[in-house]
Amino acid sequence: SVIGDSFVEAMEVPIHRKVQVRLEELTASRLPRLEVTTSAFGIISTGQVQQLAFYDQYARRLHPKLLVLVFAANDFRNNTPILRSLGSLPGSRKRPWEPMVRKRPDGELELAGPSPQDQLPEGSQQSGVALAGRKIVFKTVFHSWFALWLSAKKKALFPRPPSNARQRFSWKREALMRQPGYTAMFEGWQPTGWADLERGFHRRDLPPFYEDALQYTRFALEQFKQRADRDDAKLVILAAHELMIHGGTHIFERMSEMAATLDIPVIDQADYILRQGAALSDAWWPHDYHWSPAGHQWAAEALLEYIEQRPEVCDG
Repeated sequence: SVIGDSFVEAMEVPIHRKVQVRLEELTASRLPRLEVTTSAFGIISTGQVQQLAFYDQYARRLHPKLLVLVFAANDFRNNTPILRSLGSLPGSRKRPWEPMVRKRPDGELELAGPSPQDQLPEGSQQSGVALAGRKIVFKTVFHSWFALWLSAKKKALFPRPPSNARQRFSWKREALMRQPGYTAMFEGWQPTGWADLERGFHRRDLPPFYEDALQYTRFALEQFKQRADRDDAKLVILAAHELMIHGGTHIFERMSEMAATLDIPVIDQADYILRQGAALSDAWWPHDYHWSPAGHQWAAEALLEYIEQRPEVCDG
């Protein structure tokens, strides 16, 4: 099973070009005795903290022998609530499948289930009817003069964030810094946009609140390792090529050092591509860092190389 974010969701390529399909076809031709079947679970803008639910709810039921976590450059950011909230849209709410990781008073993390109010209503048909009903009510209420007056008062009392993306980011950052205990976390570094949040992980000296992201990421990887050991699965990390193209190797080094302490092997896609004599730029689209068909192919080949060297991980 392959688990990840938008790299695994892979909206940019047809299904037959996706990494899991290419891997299944490659193993069928080169390692037919293993009879490998594959699966993949990915949703955009998720990190390993949220992806734990993908394994618990879906992948585990397939009893995978090899569990592959695709690690992307934005995973550190998406694993921590502080950076994740700064990078999200105003008013966006936690997804129903997203687990809650909370800090105890002693500073340690623990995993809790989704809160009751975030559970989806039972039965998709019932949910659709309820939603349609709310739409009808909204259309009726918000066309009255009283509703327009009430809406104007609400806007005056609770101003909405700016529409410009950079201004909106600054508005959210400043609002967060006004909260007790958060001002010191931004000391020495003032990000101006969501891209700066990811660039920060390429710095040798991390701002204080980035250490929080490392803690959450390590916690999620520990949880995956415990699940893999419990379910007799081999856990590996496939480091996406983009970890090496945004200005340095610090983000890759932080991830790989963390994985090494947890005894999780790391497959370096960028290293595989360069060993083929190819250019890293061919692994993504001209205006999009997601995998191109070649990127998916090289990801599958890098995984196949790992399996060829360790065929026992797929036996049984």
